[in-house]
This record gives sequence, structure tokens and C-alpha cells, in this order.
Amino acid sequence: MRIVFFGTPNFAVPSLRLLAARHEVALVVTRPDRKWGRKHILQSPPVAIAAKDLNLDLFQPRDPNHIFAKETIAEYEPDVLVVVAYGRLIGEELSACASIGCVNAHPSLLPDFRGASPIQAAIASGVRQTGVTLIRLVEQLDAGPIIASSEFSLTTDQTAVEVSERLSVVAADLLAATLPKWVSGVICEYPQDELLASMTRPLERRDGELDLRRPAIELYNRWRAFQPWPGVQVQAGEIRCKLLEVTPSAHDLSVGSTMARDDALFIGCGEGSIAATVIQPEGRDRMEAQAFVRGYRSLLNVQWGQPFPDSQAPIVV
Repeated sequence: MRIVFFGTPNFAVPSLRLLAARHEVALVVTRPDRKWGRKHILQSPPVAIAAKDLNLDLFQPRDPNHIFAKETIAEYEPDVLVVVAYGRLIGEELSACASIGCVNAHPSLLPDFRGASPIQAAIASGVRQTGVTLIRLVEQLDAGPIIASSEFSLTTDQTAVEVSERLSVVAADLLAATLPKWVSGVICEYPQDELLASMTRPLERRDGELDLRRPAIELYNRWRAFQPWPGVQVQAGEIRCKLLEVTPSAHDLSVGSTMARDDALFIGCGEGSIAATVIQPEGRDRMEAQAFVRGYRSLLNVQWGQPFPDSQAPIVV
């Protein structure tokens, strides 16, 4: 089987490595190198680094659907295009470069949580089951027929970083086990149920603004979902504070009031409270809650979370 692999972040690396060990990966397509940080240092995507380590041909077009890019990919005469978190849409003409077809490993149990933020949406929604679905790519985003899926149980303390790491391995194993059977016709596709479909949107920085009128468990789920970005923050008087380590608590405080106890700063929510143990005031270094209380004691006398955030668009749309 001759594969052209499309992927960009760390999530895609286990799939690339496993497929390269078992099949012929003729070409790896990933996003262009980007400048990162204050010093604007040019960095390659994780998939590009892995491809070089595996001595695989690498192609980094700005637009994979451009005629030059399509011609370059077609020259490799792929049987299958495999897409894992590439970050760009694959057009029909590009998909047609493969003699058999194009498949995508999506980190949710489709048709739930299609779109840009499936892992974050699952965690923020508080569901206990997610997974990876292998689909055949069609023009409509994440709506192709299902080839196979693999379930993964979520715990109540996992962050998006941890879930992404685990699901990246699930995706690799699912591809390795399923792709040869699909190519040989052993596995039959079946359509997604459009009545059960949900779509997720890309995350925005403002999604991390906590509305303390919401229940503590909901805010905790958002904290888990928004690691490492955009994180969560709350306004405390004139200072915006990032809450870097958070747990839910049954302490009953009025909305926005605070209480320092047991190495934590408790912040009242619509139901219960959240206990912040590591806090980062805007423009300052991160600090333990005890140090924050000593340095910003006056903030314990103001109502946190004011003004309340504007109505936020749901992640699942």
C-alpha cells in the first residue's frame, strides 16, 4: 500500500510512525514552518520533524489544493491519502490523486463533535466517553462514511493535553488495524446519522474567561478542556488572573467571593466553588495560592469575575 500522509501536530506523529513501520509512506505533507515566540524563531511542525527522522520525502505547501501542490502529490501515485490533524481541508480534486481513496482519523465518536475542537468540546461538555473515528473523506467536513471507530473512556481529571496524547495512540492503532482491511474491501463503510451530528468551532482566547455564575463543575471542565490554550482567567478588581491549577469544591460561597484556606484560594461560583492552587496575575510570574494571598490580600475583599463575561458562543454549534 502506497500512502501519502497528511498531518501537522504531535497528535499525528504516532500514526505516521506506525504507518511508516508497516507500509510504504511515499510522501509526508504538513504545514509550512512557522515563527514562534517573542524571538520569532522558525520552527518546523512535529510531523515535519518526524518525517525527517524517518527519512521520508517531505512537502510543506501553503495550500495543498493549489494546482502545483496537487501535481506534486499526484506524482507519488498514492493508493491512499491518510489525514490526521492536518489543519487544512482536502479538496475533492486532491482526494482524487489516490487510486483507492482518502481517509481521515478524527478524535471523536462521530457524528458527535465534528469540526475544529472535538477533544476540548468533549471535555467541556462533561461526557465520559469519546474516541477516534476513521472515515472516508468527503466534501462536507467530517461527514464521510464511517470505516471504524475506537472508544476511549474519559476520567474526571484528565486535561485536553492528556486526552490528546492518549487519543493519538488510539488513532495510530486504529489506522494500523483497519486501513489494510478497508483497502482490501473486508470492511464495509456505513453512513453517519445526520440527526445526531454536532459541530465544534475553533477556540478563541475569550473562551477562557470564566463566568462565575456557572456551576463549579462546569468551570472545572472548561479548565480541563482549555489546557494549554487558551487557559482560563478571571477578573479580580483591576487585575486579570490566570488560574493555572484548579479543582472543584463543595464550599458554598456567594458568586465571586473568595476564601483562603488549605493552600488554596476558593472562589464562589453559581453552584459550589473552585479551588485555585496556582495563580498567575497578569504580567507576573505564576505563584502558589499562599504566595498570591500574601501579595494580593486586598483582592480578597473584591468580588471576582466582575464584570461578568458577555454571553459566550457555545463550543458545540
